[in-house]
Amino acid sequence: MRKNWVKISLVCLVLVALGVTLAGCSKPKTEEESTGYPEPGSKGTIVLATTTSFRDSGLAEVLVKEMEKVSGYTINLVAQGSGATIELLQRGDAQVGITHAPDLEQALVDAGWTRMPFMKNYFYLVGPKDDPAAVKEKTLPEAFQVIYEKQLPFVNRNDNSGTDVKERNIWKSIGLDPDTFGDWYIKTQAGMLNSLQIANEKGAYILTDQSTWMNNKDQLTNLDFITTSAEGENIYSFLYNDPQYQVLADYLKTDEARELMQQFFFEPLDEE
Repeated sequence: MRKNWVKISLVCLVLVALGVTLAGCSKPKTEEESTGYPEPGSKGTIVLATTTSFRDSGLAEVLVKEMEKVSGYTINLVAQGSGATIELLQRGDAQVGITHAPDLEQALVDAGWTRMPFMKNYFYLVGPKDDPAAVKEKTLPEAFQVIYEKQLPFVNRNDNSGTDVKERNIWKSIGLDPDTFGDWYIKTQAGMLNSLQIANEKGAYILTDQSTWMNNKDQLTNLDFITTSAEGENIYSFLYNDPQYQVLADYLKTDEARELMQQFFFEPLDEE
């Protein structure tokens, strides 16, 4: 018996010397070797600055986890209005961003950042279920005009977010300056979901992104979808200025990421 064990040991040694891997003797595979992805957190921590609508839509929670998995970065999400988000990026307090305010994003593009539009939805006008303005199915500018004429309660985020910028542009497109409006125009300086909750309490109209509305409408029992139109197109872009973050941009173009976007009422954009 002892001779047999000696023979087996000698065979093992010979096979190892020849580079043959033996079961139970091989080195454990790394995360990258076994899955194709780097070790979680192996590339350090970065900040993804984004909008409250991206967070409140529900998509951020699942998409960021997948971005971490494929990239090896630990990603800290900081959600503010698009204006504040862009300031974070400009100061270097965040390495990458997702915003939906093309006019504000241009400052980063001019400074050499890469902007990659990757998905869109629409801005919705929502309001009281009885629609006192009677503007269902009107265009957004037409609906805003009637709300102004009737001085009906309207909630404005007033935070230089993408939604705030879009809403103000609609008012200006019909020759109105929202800075001159009276008490019927309720300024919150709050995120998208919090502002929707205020509109729900006050029976007010509000402009919101489609995905935040769809993800939270069941708790906003006093509000209903009123209308949208072509003027409400809402494009989200990924922003970065260091080639090492290209891996995140590439992931956002994958079929897996696009399927997640669709689950949360976003429409993936094709590359131009």
